[in-house]
Amino acid sequence: MKNLQVGDLVLECGRPKIAVPLTGKTHEEILRQCGTLLEMPCDILEWRVDYFLENMENIDEKLASDEAQIAIIRILDDIDYVTKGMPVIFTVRNKSQGGRSTLSKEQVYDLNSLAAQSQLVKFVDVELLDDNNKLVRDVLVGHIDDIHSFGCRVIMSYHDFKAMPQMEEIFNLVDVMRNFGADISKVAAFAHNKKDAVNMIKCANVLTQGDKDPVILIGMGKNGLITRIIGGQYGSVITFASLEETTANGQMDVKTVKRLLDEYYVNQ
Repeated sequence: MKNLQVGDLVLECGRPKIAVPLTGKTHEEILRQCGTLLEMPCDILEWRVDYFLENMENIDEKLASDEAQIAIIRILDDIDYVTKGMPVIFTVRNKSQGGRSTLSKEQVYDLNSLAAQSQLVKFVDVELLDDNNKLVRDVLVGHIDDIHSFGCRVIMSYHDFKAMPQMEEIFNLVDVMRNFGADISKVAAFAHNKKDAVNMIKCANVLTQGDKDPVILIGMGKNGLITRIIGGQYGSVITFASLEETTANGQMDVKTVKRLLDEYYVNQ
C-alpha cells in the first residue's frame, strides 16, 4: 500500500490513526469539545458539520446570504487555533447517509469547496452516491477536481446501514472510488456476524496489496468491532472513536479504542 502523508501525519499499514468526531451543535460546544480532545488520544478530528447545521433556523436563507458559510469558516479557524493545527476531516452527512442535515447536494458541495479553499482542513468527506442512491459521475468528478485544486484530500464514502456487501461488491466499490480520484476510499457496512467482519478485513488486505491507495473499511454494529481495531494491520488506516456522542453503530469511545489498540499493537 502507498503511504499517504498529510503534513506530519502518515497514514500507513499498521496501527490505525484515531479520528474523533466533533458533534457540538453550537460554536461554543464545538470549541469545548476541541479543548477536551487535547487531553485525549486523538490523531485526527472529524468535524461533523451536519450536527451544527441541524438546528440552524432558516438554513437555506443563511446559505444563500453567506451567513452560514461565514460561521463555518469562523469555527474552522477556531478549531485550528484551539487544537494547534490538528488535521481535520470536514464532513456534511445528510440523513439519507446516516447524518443530520437535509441540504441539497449542491449546498453540500458548496460547503465542501469552501472548506477546501479555506486551507483549514486536510480532508473532505464526499459521498459516492447521492440522496437517491444514484451515481452522478460528471458532477462527482468535477467536485473532486475542485477539492483537489485547493490541495485538499478526498475521503470518498459509501455506507450500508443494513447489510454487508459481498466481497466482490466491496472490491468494485473501492475500484470505482479510486477511479474517481479518491485519496482514501471508505466503506462502512453493517456486520451481521463475525464472518461479515472477517470478510471486511480480508477485503482491506486484498485492496491494499501493491502500490494502492489506502482504504477505511469498517464493520458497523457489535459484530464489526474487530474491524475497528485490527483492520489497520491489513490497510484500514483510520478508525473512528467517539468523544461524547457516537456517530455510527458500534463506535467505541476514544479511551477504549486507545486501550484496545495498545493491547493489539503492543510493539508499535
